[in-house]
Amino acid sequence: MNDLTQLDEPIEVAQSMREEIRRVSHSTRARRLLISRVMTILCALALAIAAVPLILLLWQLVQRGAPQLTGTFFTKVPATPSLLDPNATGGLSNAIIGSIALNIYAAVMAIPVGVLVGVFLAESTSKFASALRIIAQTMAGAPSILMGLFAFSFVLQDLHVGFSAIAGSFALAVLMLPVIIISTEIAVLNVPNTLREAGLALGAKPHKVSLRIVLPSALTGIVTGSILAISRAIGETAPVLLVIGGGYLNSWQPFNPVSALPLSIYENAKSPWPSQRAQVWGAALVLVAFVFVLSLTARIWASRKQKVNN
Repeated sequence: MNDLTQLDEPIEVAQSMREEIRRVSHSTRARRLLISRVMTILCALALAIAAVPLILLLWQLVQRGAPQLTGTFFTKVPATPSLLDPNATGGLSNAIIGSIALNIYAAVMAIPVGVLVGVFLAESTSKFASALRIIAQTMAGAPSILMGLFAFSFVLQDLHVGFSAIAGSFALAVLMLPVIIISTEIAVLNVPNTLREAGLALGAKPHKVSLRIVLPSALTGIVTGSILAISRAIGETAPVLLVIGGGYLNSWQPFNPVSALPLSIYENAKSPWPSQRAQVWGAALVLVAFVFVLSLTARIWASRKQKVNN
């Protein structure tokens, strides 16, 4: 009987605690619901406040930029207005071709290096890896104008290359590197350790496990990070302002001066001719469309690959 009594006591204590919790929960239910509703309303209000400027900006961008997107805009080079023809603006085909060429060259430079460094940081615990990680994180927050100054000093002055697409793409590649390195490291760290252990257990060398097992498993995050890095670089003005040279010709050759959409926006915004200032909105709309397409591509790629893996 004593044993049964001792077993009943914990059950009675648990029941009394359960009842007390129910009582307190019922007494505070109204207050908790009120707080929850107030916080939901505040979150919705904050979202609306943040969305209003963005919606207004996009509306103004489409309203002013869409009329500029004619066939001439995409196929002709810029024309200088004059008193005889103040509306002779031409197009921005040189800037569109230059922007595409700059980012292709920059991606070719930055992606292989960034991926390899990111894999090294994820797989290594050395002091050198820690120092590289700190440098990458610092570069990610550095002003983009520093990349342009570095490219101007190194490529133009030290290597004597001159104003060219390769100088601008070098500046953009340096800008893209931290994003690719950090995203690659995170993607590799998210790969389960069981895959590494299985490869090592089969007798594979550590570097082969990293390149043939870990890297393909982290491909989704690496591709997403690379696309986002390109979408960030395509709209940068400061890194390319000092080194690409500009010009009115359709050029994509690496060692020739080229133009770019951010540079055209900067130059046309200072123009005294209203027709050239109006063309700024068309260039901005094309630039935003490029960034939107790249960002959307990255998200669609990541979601589809995640569904396949699950």
